[in-house]
Amino acid sequence: MCRFFGSKFGAFALSLLLSLSLLIGFPTRVEAAKVAKAIAFDPGATAVNIAAIYETTPTTQKTTLKSLKSLKAFKKVPGFTSSALLQSDDGTRVIALSQWQDLDSYKAFKTAPATEVTKESKKEKTAAIAPLRTVIFEIGKAQTAREGLVPTVKGKEAMVEFSEFKLKTPEDQAKVMANAEKLIPATLLKQPAPQSVVLLNSTDSTDVALLANWNCTADFAEGEKPAEFDALDTEVAGLVDVEQHLYNVVSILPAEVKKPSKESEDS
Repeated sequence: MCRFFGSKFGAFALSLLLSLSLLIGFPTRVEAAKVAKAIAFDPGATAVNIAAIYETTPTTQKTTLKSLKSLKAFKKVPGFTSSALLQSDDGTRVIALSQWQDLDSYKAFKTAPATEVTKESKKEKTAAIAPLRTVIFEIGKAQTAREGLVPTVKGKEAMVEFSEFKLKTPEDQAKVMANAEKLIPATLLKQPAPQSVVLLNSTDSTDVALLANWNCTADFAEGEKPAEFDALDTEVAGLVDVEQHLYNVVSILPAEVKKPSKESEDS
């Protein structure tokens, strides 16, 4: 559940938690990092966003997910910050979103010998499946329902709508970006309203994408789904092939946080 308390009970719970915190102390940074499982899309950050897109069928989707979930050693790779595994509700797509401190970290991971990751895969007895395509995205624009927040996908109850505009000609990327950006305000007004909408542009000028996020499925009535993104203008729509799906968040994997040494704790 995402909506745990009413306003009165929520205030009581908050005061109770504050009282307990004085008795038992606040969590350390390491403990807090273990609890917080989220992937953020901060326009002001220098993180590199990677979308590995897998084509599946309702029959093979589960196998693909199992293959990707077996790569738990991913979180130990230098430069890795977080990832989210997304499963389309129609069974035809799986997306592994990952973030890296910089492009060099991601390239080093791709070119390094498959040591720890391979060991983990063998232990799970599930062979890795190659993605249909892998896209490196930059954040073009991000807007949240509440001003001042950073767009963040949190936990397994989150739902994501991902619309990918695959460019027929790289030279048209700026035009498609400008038109897609105009769709953001209208998307935030749809009901149930998403918490955020992020505009992404590929670094090789082959893709533009819109990502809308709902962090709580309790916002939806039974059987209800979010409305699709509005269509691009007719002139711009002819410049792209559109791939749009609704995804459930299967898992979120943060980078492994190393415990501070005893010497650093004492200091």
